[in-house]
Amino acid sequence: MKRDNKLSINKAMIEPENIGPTFPVLPPIYIPTGPTGLTGMTGPTGLTGS
Repeated sequence: MKRDNKLSINKAMIEPENIGPTFPVLPPIYIPTGPTGLTGMTGPTGLTGS
């Protein structure tokens, strides 16, 4: 292979459209941070261990 046939990074234009697939922008995810309500009573637990 001749030296002229090799791709030189210095000669090539690197632009976003030349680098792999692109994906659409994801929408922001909002997590509610308000006060929480009261919790209920817990049920009975079973036997543990032997």
